Amino acid sequence: MVNEDINIFSMQKLKDIKRRPDILSNIKLNASLPLIMKSRFQMSKEEFEELQKMIGYIFYIETACEKPSLMLMKVNKSDIADTVGIIEEIPEEMLQRAIENPVHPPVHGMYGITEEIKNWLRKELNLSD
Repeated sequence: MVNEDINIFSMQKLKDIKRRPDILSNIKLNASLPLIMKSRFQMSKEEFEELQKMIGYIFYIETACEKPSLMLMKVNKSDIADTVGIIEEIPEEMLQRAIENPVHPPVHGMYGITEEIKNWLRKELNLSD
């Protein structure tokens, strides 16, 4: 069920995510945004099995807003995914480089994160792969 009450002000911020072991332990830095956003009805059995490995939280770059933003999406077992966080501290230049040189073609104005952004997140959130 999509939470209609979530807005930019109620989303998890970097400081909040740092205090959420339930989120930190389920971040999937190597998830494929195109696969996550693909219609479940159009997936092959192999793609669906691969998608199951991505259940958790992924970061992506949203461009359908005033300025590009790094967002956190919760990916559920069903086809429902909710944006639950926004990372405002990331340098804008990193986001711009990821948009100019995308790792995958954008999906509905959403871009995957680059190695540079993954490394920044690993440092900021004290993550390992």
